[in-house]
Amino acid sequence: MKGWSIFAHSVSMVLRNFEWAVRIALVPVLIGIALIFVVLSAGGQPIAMFWDEQALSDALQSGKLGLSFVTATLIFIAVQFWVFVAWHRLILLEEYPTSWLPAFKRDRILSYFGHMLLIGFLVFVLFIPLIFLVNGLIAAMGSGALVPMLLVIAGYSVFVLIAMYRLLPVLPAVAIGRPLLLRESWQATSGASGTVFLVLVLLGVLQLLMQFVSGLSFAVFAPLGFVFSAFAMLAMSLVSASVLTTFYGHYVEGRPI
Repeated sequence: MKGWSIFAHSVSMVLRNFEWAVRIALVPVLIGIALIFVVLSAGGQPIAMFWDEQALSDALQSGKLGLSFVTATLIFIAVQFWVFVAWHRLILLEEYPTSWLPAFKRDRILSYFGHMLLIGFLVFVLFIPLIFLVNGLIAAMGSGALVPMLLVIAGYSVFVLIAMYRLLPVLPAVAIGRPLLLRESWQATSGASGTVFLVLVLLGVLQLLMQFVSGLSFAVFAPLGFVFSAFAMLAMSLVSASVLTTFYGHYVEGRPI
């Protein structure tokens, strides 16, 4: 099945280029962690809130989430897109980093961010009809609407996720300086909805497996758990970016898997 082929190819892509993945991601991530630590510390907030749901919940309840958290979030996004752009360019253009600090291509990163915002807005718009569907079920069925409502929400969410992934090939395109219209991405991935669904399921399974092993390693030896969690986060990010790279290379450029 093509979904499995794309997923396996994306995982293999990370494993084959693991040394380059480390060289692309290590220094930007360390820079990002240092900057986030400084910003959050200045605002009296713990850096743990970025991976500790309880810490984030406490900050939300106390009303302490302010400018420092917004700034830290923007730093996190900038670092992530810095790594993603470098990764797309490595795979699609064979642009290998010449040092441990990958080139910070500001125009490509800003374009990546802008296109991500546009896709995010479209996803938000697509979810608006769901509100009316749920309200209609509640009005028609009252207390008996719970199960149908959950089914509608799940089914509609899958539909929106598939639609989003069919648009995401525009991100590798802008990363390598070959902008792709959303309409062109949608047309290129025509008939790929089933493939996208299977890839999403496989990514979800991999994410759950990583979380399970991370939790287990924390229980056995906390420092090991921290190291594995950091590795797992980086690996999942690069696998996700590789999926987009594979979508672009296969559906837009016509490369074999």
